[in-house]
Amino acid sequence: MEGTISTEPSLVARDALRSKSVAMSVSDSADLSRLGLSPAHCELAVAELARAIFLAGGTIVYGGRLTPGGFTDILIDELRRYRGDRDALILCVPASEHAKMNNDELARREQELHISAQLVCLDAAGEPINISLRRDRTVPADVGAALTGMRRHITNRCDARVIVGGALRGFQGRMPGVIEESLLSCQADQPLYVAGGFGGAAAAVTRALGSQNTSWYPPDFPDGADECEGPLEQLRAAYDGRPLPNDGLFENERQLLAATHRPGDIASLVVTGLGRVATGVHDQ
Repeated sequence: MEGTISTEPSLVARDALRSKSVAMSVSDSADLSRLGLSPAHCELAVAELARAIFLAGGTIVYGGRLTPGGFTDILIDELRRYRGDRDALILCVPASEHAKMNNDELARREQELHISAQLVCLDAAGEPINISLRRDRTVPADVGAALTGMRRHITNRCDARVIVGGALRGFQGRMPGVIEESLLSCQADQPLYVAGGFGGAAAAVTRALGSQNTSWYPPDFPDGADECEGPLEQLRAAYDGRPLPNDGLFENERQLLAATHRPGDIASLVVTGLGRVATGVHDQ
């Protein structure tokens, strides 16, 4: 498809993403306050993005904790409001998290989620387990390996990934989660949608890939990127010399996604790109 388009993207048809699964990688960024933002802004972006994907018929796969609060509850709330089928949200929990819960607690949480979302508990290698037959509640000695296993499992069951924010310090795994997930998406040749306007690991990925305009970045931005040069170099090397997977976006749209923190921009750009890829409308 040739020609120019408006920088004001629109949402796709209701069923445009049916049968498509999207991994969502998101966590708070240490850069929010310096950008004049708060965690509430990031939460609003996640809610609007989830709503757009659900309304377009897509499935979100998210890895995280089972404790109440945070982004998990935001996704569940959007699912209950805009979709009736539990297959639209798949929550993957690593062994390092569900091992902290006894069987009764885990069963209660599964029952709470049952009508809204699928719950997938993983073993230390990232393989699904039968929750009703769970015996081992030992937190894995290698938490980093368990998190990598979860991220690999999610990548294997998805068609694309969206990254928003992300910690560059204080992470539990072998490297910041958003960077590792971006690396796995590259290795799987999946479209990667980078919403860098909240800073953090997503902004570091934008800079590492070198394909977006980062002239708006303040000095020493994002905070902590200098301490993650090793993982970022792995990401650069993975993409070096390879054409980027088709994300369905035009360059002006990709630039906007990399810089904006407006929830409406992020949601409509991501689903527009996904919709074009799904229907074959846009080929790069």
